[in-house]
Amino acid sequence: MTLKHFDSENNNRKFELPGAKPHYNPDRYGQVNHIFLDLTLDIPHQSFTGTCAITLTPVRSGINQLILDAVDLNINSVFINTVSQPFDYDKEKLTINLLQPTEEASITILINYQVKNPQRGLYFIAPNEYYPDKPTQVWTQGEDEDSRFWFPCFDYPGQLATSEIKVKVPSNFMAISNGELINQETVGDETIYHWSQKQVHPTYLMTLAVGEFSEIKDKWKSIPVNYYVEKGKEEEAKLSMGKTPQMINYFSTKFGYKYPYPKYAQVCVSDFIFGGMENTSTTLLTDRCLLDEKALKDRPFTESLVAHELAHQWFGDLVVIKHWSHAWIKEGMASYSEVLWTEHEYGKDDAAYYLLNEARSYLEEDSSRYRRPIVTNIYREAIELYDRHLYEKGACVYHMIRGILGDELFDKAIHTFVNENAHKTVETIDLLRAIETSTGYNLLFL
Repeated sequence: MTLKHFDSENNNRKFELPGAKPHYNPDRYGQVNHIFLDLTLDIPHQSFTGTCAITLTPVRSGINQLILDAVDLNINSVFINTVSQPFDYDKEKLTINLLQPTEEASITILINYQVKNPQRGLYFIAPNEYYPDKPTQVWTQGEDEDSRFWFPCFDYPGQLATSEIKVKVPSNFMAISNGELINQETVGDETIYHWSQKQVHPTYLMTLAVGEFSEIKDKWKSIPVNYYVEKGKEEEAKLSMGKTPQMINYFSTKFGYKYPYPKYAQVCVSDFIFGGMENTSTTLLTDRCLLDEKALKDRPFTESLVAHELAHQWFGDLVVIKHWSHAWIKEGMASYSEVLWTEHEYGKDDAAYYLLNEARSYLEEDSSRYRRPIVTNIYREAIELYDRHLYEKGACVYHMIRGILGDELFDKAIHTFVNENAHKTVETIDLLRAIETSTGYNLLFL
């Protein structure tokens, strides 16, 4: 996720604001194997109905209660393996009181629900009296813990599952989601899109983007690389995102792991709340990154934004943080990947200047706002961690490691880390272990 280009200042010297407390992942009921969302959007009324099916293999027998994250949803019914179950719901947690305690066989939790005017998680964008030319769109944003606002789930990054999203929209709209489009069917004036993500990923990386998009098709080797933008913005899309295939080739080599997903889509949406979000195989970007040739020279951050979110497909999506407190692993590398791409594309001097600005940005926060450990689990909301200590300092830490190891061993360590932890969750210690395993250097003293 990129928000550093749009962050705000404050003068609070203490990072741990009132109400901060230690945060840990919740107790685990078992392994979530698959999440299947079946949605029907009512765009004019900014609402939708949904069915969420979660396949879960219990970690032990005898569990008689399941607690899911679900905020401001209207829960109609809950079933376990087709049997209706009693439940309690306080608008934040859905507590399912199982009629029969779990055994060790997989179960399917089926939840029927509705949402009207969601406040977070899923956003309806529409023209209004002040912005009559604004496009009509629907898009999601899950990081950090906002997926619970648009479907019931176990909403924390340490739980990985495959997923499907099936959505019904008016036929003049396109719907883009994670993975592969396995079916598209038009019935009357509505179209049903069915997407399937076969590689495991955390809940916060599930996504949906709906709009009257123009599709620009590109590719890297045999993998589709597509750009989705508002109609009339096709040339800006090619200028702003046209280097994506070259970036995929570069990062596949740099990280020692071929791009791992069946496609790479970048969808530019209106009013996006961040710079970009690296949903698995489907990045959402602010439409403010769509610039013409002159604007790109004046404000070249778009290329870095594209590189940042793409790098997350390895660091964050393929290798997933186990807890928010270790988010520097992915955000630091995505930010450092901006430096790496600059070095590859424009040379070492430009890269050194880029890194200098990263360091200056971090040091400004450290000196005027607050200082905090790069890994901490004490906060009010996880989004508070997404600061310059996470992004810019994280980039500087990776550069420091590169300086200690040298280029050859740094690449070897990164290759080892990615390959050993592909489709798994990690903590900071896993990076340090990969470095020691592959290079012999013990960097625990850092």
